[in-house]
Amino acid sequence: MNKRIQRALSVLMAGFLLVPQFAAAVADVDPVEEEDSPVIAPFVSQAEEVKWSDLAFPFVNSEKEVTSKNMPGFGYEAYSTADGEPYKIPFERYTEIFSQTAQAIAYYNSTEKWKGSCYGMAVVAALLYQHQRQLNSTGHLPVTGRPGELTVDIGNLEKDALVQFIEAIQVSQQDSIIQHDYAKNKDRYDDLVSEVRAFQRSMDFPVLIAIGVTGQAHALIGYKVVEYSATETRIMVYDCNLPGPDRWITLEKDTQGHYYRWYYRMNDTQDWGPKYDPKGSWISYVPYSDFYQTWINRPDVNGNSKEQLLTVNTTNALITDEYGEKTVEILDGVVYTTEDNIYPMVNLAVTADAPLTPEDNSGKVYVWLPTGHQYTVYNRNSGPLEATMVHVKQYANVSTTGRTVSFYVDDAQNLNAVEIGDPGAKYEIELYSTLPNTTKVVRLKGTTTLMVSAESNPLSLAQVSGNLYGDNLNNAVVTLEGAEASPASVPEGAHVKIDTFLPFTDVPASSSYYEAVRWAVENGITKGTSYNPKRFSPNSPCKHNHILTFLWRANNAPDPVGKTNPFSLNPDSDFGKAALWAYSRNLISSTGYNGYKDCTRAEAVMYLWKCAKSPTVKASVLEEVLERFTDVSPTDDCAQAVVWAVTLGITKGTTDTTFSPDRVCTRGQIVTFLYRCYGEGAA
Repeated sequence: MNKRIQRALSVLMAGFLLVPQFAAAVADVDPVEEEDSPVIAPFVSQAEEVKWSDLAFPFVNSEKEVTSKNMPGFGYEAYSTADGEPYKIPFERYTEIFSQTAQAIAYYNSTEKWKGSCYGMAVVAALLYQHQRQLNSTGHLPVTGRPGELTVDIGNLEKDALVQFIEAIQVSQQDSIIQHDYAKNKDRYDDLVSEVRAFQRSMDFPVLIAIGVTGQAHALIGYKVVEYSATETRIMVYDCNLPGPDRWITLEKDTQGHYYRWYYRMNDTQDWGPKYDPKGSWISYVPYSDFYQTWINRPDVNGNSKEQLLTVNTTNALITDEYGEKTVEILDGVVYTTEDNIYPMVNLAVTADAPLTPEDNSGKVYVWLPTGHQYTVYNRNSGPLEATMVHVKQYANVSTTGRTVSFYVDDAQNLNAVEIGDPGAKYEIELYSTLPNTTKVVRLKGTTTLMVSAESNPLSLAQVSGNLYGDNLNNAVVTLEGAEASPASVPEGAHVKIDTFLPFTDVPASSSYYEAVRWAVENGITKGTSYNPKRFSPNSPCKHNHILTFLWRANNAPDPVGKTNPFSLNPDSDFGKAALWAYSRNLISSTGYNGYKDCTRAEAVMYLWKCAKSPTVKASVLEEVLERFTDVSPTDDCAQAVVWAVTLGITKGTTDTTFSPDRVCTRGQIVTFLYRCYGEGAA
């Protein structure tokens, strides 16, 4: 056998002798049957028990059996190809499971080098075992036969069907269904024993067992439960690292007969379990239905995923949702959360013949999060922040010197958005989408600028239903589908588009002004008072600057013309433009205007009335309406405006007999007035 084939074989077989890459958690997902998929219908068997040999390969060729025992050193060889380059499972294996999606690309890119294929080995063994016990199974798997009977095409490893099958299954464990099982079933000893007993009795539906210690993990198939003593139960296992009949996981029992600890002699060289690693040890399992589902339903198994994966390069960080509530805290690389649907995905590996040491994952932390939310990452480490949010058909990737990054990536909403709020921060942003009618790759590079007012946007970039928007792009370098474009070619309004999906933390759906605020946000009339957390401040006093800016935007934000600027406000800011526009429309005078003064209810309706060109109200209507109010006289400056607003249903007053003209108007009330005057609530 020539040297190149020997090295290629070593790469292949070491993959068969290694461990799973990840571990974590999700929600129960029922198996989905493909149309025309075979029904799982096992043959009736007279066999008394399942044997390890029914599950074990080992792989053979015409010359000799190939295992880690008789061909040592493959663990070390596995980290390079015949050409000496780091080996990675080919991208095609990812697309076989996850299709040509952003998810497949992001998962492939996050894998720095091959860590082994023990999950793939164990699951393929289980699938082939069960597959041969099914009716109508032709064509369901790419290879057929008993595991121990299969051979490998040594001279053509890259195209060997069995190799490709194992590698595809290996990457399939990144599916959130499997990740959920790792965490949901963690340390559930009784359930694990029940699963293995069920397999032992029926000879159908093998169960995969995952065991882990700090920085390492391994996959096994349990085939029999043995009550060894009053204090010890043994689960007999098939271990692809050391295939043989005499391997088991020990479950220790207390004096009441309750399981409380496990033990495994890993690779016959190291003791694993809570006794030896109290903090980092865990044991879990994956039911047959779940790892079977990830294969038969590919590549659409995650098409409607309710989870997304956040990857960060910081080992100390805080993650909040759109309400500013803490969802995750990362301390020294460990993920802490109280939510069942938020959990870590940790990159783990162990090699059969190499020293059993925790792998270096380059400080990256992986966290599964539910979709439908904005998440903000606060970096508590020094140095640049690198973060990626992956759904299925979209991802957003950011590298920045800023301390915070916000993401809103949601396939169902056709929304892919990023925000960086730190002034003077360098950034590189990539939005990638495989949704139809979208820009596939958008890249943005530059430095954020200082904000000019409380209403100024941080830098943001969003692709919404195929339309691209950006705020405060300034002199950024924009690349669309690989071609450089002018920042001016990206329309403003990213925040408006993001905010249509993003609720304010202080505007509950049950509030009287909810629809008004929603309308105002959707139409770009308001942007809120803060972004982290997202607030509108509905009960805060509305300033003259605010109501004039709202009015100006409700009238399509025209450029003021015809008069010089008599105000000290920046004419390029929204406040300044709104004041100049209001002055040109005779809503305010050139003297005595104080934009930061609280606006009263009388002043608010007068602005609206003047904006409507001050229509005269009939004397009879004036008299009829003002008979109701004891605090507004026909001779008051605001009388015409108040009656006009009441007649159109813009306001009803504060009580049946009062309008309260001198009461300060809140932001919630102002937006409600605008909604009734200009929006869906208009008469």
